[in-house]
Amino acid sequence: MAARAWCSRGDTDVTPGTVAVLQLTVVNLGDTTDSFVLTPAGMAAAWTTITPAVVTLFGGTQQVIDIEVAPPLLPSTTAGPTSLTVRVVPQSDPDEVRSAETTLNIAGSFDRRLDVLQPALRGRRGATYEMMLENRGNTQASCRLHLIDPSGRVEADFDPPAAGVEPGASTLIRMKLRSTGLQWERRARTVPFRIDADQPGSPTATAGATFVQTPMVPERLFGRLLSIAGVAGLALLAWYAVAKPAIRDAADEAVRDAAAVTTTTLNAPLDTSTGSTVVTSVSLPADEGEIVNFPLPVAVAVGATDAARYTVPAGKRLQITDIRVDNQNYDQGSLLILRNDVALYSYKLTNVVPYDVVSLVTPLEFKAGEQVVVAVTCASVGDATAATCVNSVFFSGVLLPA
Repeated sequence: MAARAWCSRGDTDVTPGTVAVLQLTVVNLGDTTDSFVLTPAGMAAAWTTITPAVVTLFGGTQQVIDIEVAPPLLPSTTAGPTSLTVRVVPQSDPDEVRSAETTLNIAGSFDRRLDVLQPALRGRRGATYEMMLENRGNTQASCRLHLIDPSGRVEADFDPPAAGVEPGASTLIRMKLRSTGLQWERRARTVPFRIDADQPGSPTATAGATFVQTPMVPERLFGRLLSIAGVAGLALLAWYAVAKPAIRDAADEAVRDAAAVTTTTLNAPLDTSTGSTVVTSVSLPADEGEIVNFPLPVAVAVGATDAARYTVPAGKRLQITDIRVDNQNYDQGSLLILRNDVALYSYKLTNVVPYDVVSLVTPLEFKAGEQVVVAVTCASVGDATAATCVNSVFFSGVLLPA
């Protein structure tokens, strides 16, 4: 055995942020002079300084060496017992390693920080604040939140009311602040208050904030009302002085331009089963023809098929530009629009809810004597109170000379 080493104390209390000094005794058990390298090991090795790190001893002599332990004041410095080992390596025989062990009792540190993210908020009845509770100590924080307002003008609820935070971590806390009274004066009222985060056995974390309570009646209300009244008065004056006369003149001019246009109504005979339908036509200049609008209604019993027809008058040709298919009762079945016996459009009534409008880019043209036919096959009636499918197609177009 070349050497022997031991620490002066088996347990040592150390506070983070301070320095503790231990004594290490090293004895050269050999007969000759030898040098020994002292190296710290274990969890506390990074905080440990040995002076001197190399010691030379004559045979049979010993020396006391100082060991400085300085745990940092950080959340990563875990509170509780931590082992420290000092390895003694003789240079004459590096395999003959000896060690001395001791236990360091790391004390707990308490450093809680409370930061309000919105130091000042405005509101008539209350506001919602957010704050961060940060634990910079090396023990778990378990804090309960309180609002301190000596004036008694505000009170609050915290979410959560108490928070546990691990060392080095932080958590978000919301506070719903409400006023105990309303501000009826025409000025804002400033209410300063304090928030405390308490934990038994540790310092209280504190943060200040301000609530600006706005009045129930806005400060500039009367000025804004006067401005609105002025704008409304100017708009009314512009209406009577400019807009209304211009609209009246435009209407009079439109009436004069339309005075030469005549409107007639004629009955176009249809199939004897459907009677006649009313065709409305508006006379246009000779080269533009007449605008016509006419419906073709069809009433069909369930399981039957029926049709309605319109025949283009002799000496005329019809150009259809718009079609609207009505299915107001949500009947089921099919509907066809034909030129004589040639189908042009086919509809499934379940897809016509309640009507389908088609505007034609290229008009459908019917010659004199040709028929516009609407044929309906009734599968079922959508209205429980009705006995027949009732559908209609409304046509719009122009009647031109043939």
